[in-house]
Amino acid sequence: MESVLDSTTAHKAGNYANGQVNHFLDSVDDLTKALKDIDTPDVAKVRAKVKMALAAAKSAVADTASQIGTQAKRVGKRTDGFVRDNPWQVIGIAAVVGLAVGILASRRS
Repeated sequence: MESVLDSTTAHKAGNYANGQVNHFLDSVDDLTKALKDIDTPDVAKVRAKVKMALAAAKSAVADTASQIGTQAKRVGKRTDGFVRDNPWQVIGIAAVVGLAVGILASRRS
C-alpha cells in the first residue's frame, strides 16, 4: 500500500521545480557564453564570477533536491506508520475536518 504522502506527486513537483531552476541556470550560462567575444577586463571578471556562482548554484540545487526527496520519504513513512497504528484516530480527525469544511462551505452559500 502506498503511503499517505503520494511520493510520485512529490517527485513530479520536485522535478518540475528542479527543471525550472536548471533552465534558469542554463539561460545564464548561455548568456555568459554569448558575452565571451567581449574581451574587456571588467566583462572577463564578471564572467568568471558568474561561472563560479553558476557552479555553486547547480551544486546547491542538486543537494537541495536530494535532501527534500529524502525528507519527503521520511515524512511519508512516519505518516503511514501513524495511520496504520491509529486508524480510528485518523478516521475521527478526518470526520471532524470534513464536518468543519462542510459547515464553512454551507455558510458561504
